Amino acid sequence: MIDPPVITVTSTIMDGTVVRWFRNLGEAELQQPVLAASRHGVSVHAPYLTDIADTWVADARRAHEELRRDRRANMTGWATHQQREVTGFRSGPLEPIKKKEG
Repeated sequence: MIDPPVITVTSTIMDGTVVRWFRNLGEAELQQPVLAASRHGVSVHAPYLTDIADTWVADARRAHEELRRDRRANMTGWATHQQREVTGFRSGPLEPIKKKEG
């Protein structure tokens, strides 16, 4: 059984919104994603594609398609973690996003 990924969503100047998949929180803190989806496509950052869960790849492809249609699409629902707000900016350590129930 593979652990669920840590997923972050960030905005960049060049690529617009980018959704990144990490194997664990440690790799996320070090900015070492295994997948990243943007309007340009899905980039793979693993020695072998077979090292990445098929569901993660399928999700990254769906995220890419959504961003290709709208580079400013609201992708925050994909995120499992976000940076903690420090002095008005999200620049602190990653923390889980509490999903709203209901």
